[in-house]
Amino acid sequence: MGDAMRKKLEFYQDHLIGCAPGTHACLLDLIKKYVTARSGVLDVGTHTGALLLRLRNAGFNDLVGADLDETRFELPEADFLKLDLNTQFAKEFGREFNLIVSTDVIEHLDSPRAFLSQLREILSDGGVIALSFPNVAFWEGRLKFLLKGELWGFGSKNYILQRHISPMTLEQTELLLQELGYEVLEMTSGGSFATTLRRIVTAPLWIPIRLIAGKKAMGECGLVVARKTVPDEDIKVPLHYKSRWAGVADRIGFE
Repeated sequence: MGDAMRKKLEFYQDHLIGCAPGTHACLLDLIKKYVTARSGVLDVGTHTGALLLRLRNAGFNDLVGADLDETRFELPEADFLKLDLNTQFAKEFGREFNLIVSTDVIEHLDSPRAFLSQLREILSDGGVIALSFPNVAFWEGRLKFLLKGELWGFGSKNYILQRHISPMTLEQTELLLQELGYEVLEMTSGGSFATTLRRIVTAPLWIPIRLIAGKKAMGECGLVVARKTVPDEDIKVPLHYKSRWAGVADRIGFE
């Protein structure tokens, strides 16, 4: 019954994908909406290189993968750099990138803020980052929090076996990115281990949540695409200044 209710891990052309099935495809669709410069791509936490391969097949080139474990990377068309993402890793690169992707990595790191700051240092002006991470607002997660008071994807089992230590919400991520000098272009959710049978069986639960919370409650991964737009000198403006938050301040009633 388990296999009938839950999909296995997904592969892309024999490359194992380390996140929920459909996540890479959804993220690529978002990337193609906002990225015009198709040269100079970095995948941090690249795993087997599956997303880089997908990007290459979509017409992107000058590809680089980075990860702490080089034994799983299987893409000779791309360069590889062994990297500890909990360090000040930007100095290890002697260049900038037009697109940086990172899928289901940030939740494993000691400091998401430091990680996103490091990415900004090696992102070209106007460059784009595309991220995925466990969506704690996933409909099953909402029910789990209601019943147990625990974030979906961040229980003790996830902590011990997967080192899921840094939960992120979409709203928090939007504010953090703007604080660090990015403009959020789109936020949504995607990817799921649920089979068709599971979706049918659980329909009485997820349909009401879908109607109330929208698409962001349906995917197991949060997806965010953002552009580096804020000049370095403007990032130094104190955070309590309304000008730092632009349209976000008006939307949340910031005074």
